Amino acid sequence: MDMKNQSMWILGAAGVLLAAGCGLSAPYKTSGPSLSDQGVQVGIAGVRCYVNREEDPFPEVIDQDQADLDLRLQVKNDSGRIADISEARIRLAESDVPAVGTAPPEQSGVISVPPGATRQVPLKFEPAGLVSCHHGFELELTDSVDLAGSPIALNPIRFLATP
Repeated sequence: MDMKNQSMWILGAAGVLLAAGCGLSAPYKTSGPSLSDQGVQVGIAGVRCYVNREEDPFPEVIDQDQADLDLRLQVKNDSGRIADISEARIRLAESDVPAVGTAPPEQSGVISVPPGATRQVPLKFEPAGLVSCHHGFELELTDSVDLAGSPIALNPIRFLATP
């Protein structure tokens, strides 16, 4: 391989790695997917936590920074019925800072997952009072998934956005 081809290959590989790092991805740690007895599995497929810093060099109010959290859920439906995910029923809690309370996602729609299918569900959270990504979170899924109109039991998913 001549020097020009080798340089092009290295630049191409670097571009692919850079592009892969810009979306919802690791590093994050999770307790694993939440499984129901009915065959529905909800897991976290991607996490992105970032802090919007106050841009004014002389802010009038101190502590204007706000952390935002983007999640990508993966919902796998191995039941024989349609699974409906109600985004408005999902809650994000800070397990290390319980006084902050829970936050709903910005979305409030219902996503249907047919039997045998797997879907990715993007969620965006702006928890009030959260100014850092360096602590534990818990995604509460209670009553967020219905099968044929009946809610199913799902355990919370614990995760660290930046281990």
